[in-house]
Amino acid sequence: MISEQTRKRLKNQSEILRTIRRKGATSRSFISSSCGIRKASVTNICRDLVDRGSLNEKTPGFYRSEIELSSEYWRSLAIFIGPGEIIATIVDHNGKVYEEWTQKMGNPKSPESIVSVIVALINKASKLKKSIVGIGISVPGIINAEKGICLSAVNLGRWHDFPLVEEITKRLPEGSPRIVIENDANAELMGNHWFGGYGETLENSLYISLGEGIGCAQLLEGNIVRGRRFAAGEIGCLPSGNEKRPCSCGKMDCLQTYCGELGIIQSVKSQNKEIAHHSIAQICQLAKKNLGIRQQLIEAYQPLVQQISTMIALTDPAQIVVGCPDPKMDSIIPEILSTGLKNLLSWTDKEGIPVLAGLNPIKSGILGAAVSVFKNAFQDEAHI
Repeated sequence: MISEQTRKRLKNQSEILRTIRRKGATSRSFISSSCGIRKASVTNICRDLVDRGSLNEKTPGFYRSEIELSSEYWRSLAIFIGPGEIIATIVDHNGKVYEEWTQKMGNPKSPESIVSVIVALINKASKLKKSIVGIGISVPGIINAEKGICLSAVNLGRWHDFPLVEEITKRLPEGSPRIVIENDANAELMGNHWFGGYGETLENSLYISLGEGIGCAQLLEGNIVRGRRFAAGEIGCLPSGNEKRPCSCGKMDCLQTYCGELGIIQSVKSQNKEIAHHSIAQICQLAKKNLGIRQQLIEAYQPLVQQISTMIALTDPAQIVVGCPDPKMDSIIPEILSTGLKNLLSWTDKEGIPVLAGLNPIKSGILGAAVSVFKNAFQDEAHI
């Protein structure tokens, strides 16, 4: 149980570090005025963080020197659990990747087998003797981040209430860095928020991740919307058709069976036998010149457009960010979704809500896993 004084100091520390991350090298006086924290408190906290190595002075020893986050200190091991492989990278607070390892996953994707792969990757990274502030893991499922539990992960073999952080931690040496987990779509949105180039404009945004499944996340005033059961944004298995398409969750006609990668290919292929072996990226390239294929894509994505329009009506985001698995999709999929949304929401927004192309979901998921570590460490008592 921490004291009220420590709690207040942790809050101030978090605000100071977040401000420096957003602004870059800056003065203590700017931090004080922008955060509304007394100059004496800013000076004391910054001095302690400089002594710890968390902050660097641009001009060491000079009282009015600008200060910045240390890239040597603010590094994390970010782990991304993908559909067929697990990727581990060392990432700093600027999004710079220093090392990367990849391990293929076999079948079945049991919790125990994935834990074994993650532990092996952590041990491999630890041999570099690089200092990290924590380990972040992007998980494709519904998770309780605070307790470190994966509540459900249908695309990983239908996990249920698996204590992921606990199971990994007990296989590591005592004193290993703290582990935090995050839902994959939430991680991808945070990766775009910190490193996607849109900055503060994503403080109120809706994120859609396209791949084998459909992911969704939302930022409200800069905070991830999680929901009471941690399932906010879980739209991939909402009912969306009547063609009896089987889903990995065990049901039929879920949204991802229509608007996931294979679902879109199936819908377009049913009308164009000559593109039977094309990838979704190749179909998008063809749609740039072929109006018929473009119209088929618009129709194929209509179930997703309808689900997004409902969320827009409920939450009124400032913009939508779409993560596409291939850069060839970036120039056409946001436009297709935007056109569909304008038609459905013309009564609420004549100009239309901006639909932006985000980072590749794997990249943003890795970066977002690192962000989850940094955000926790910014307000961690261990870093005072």
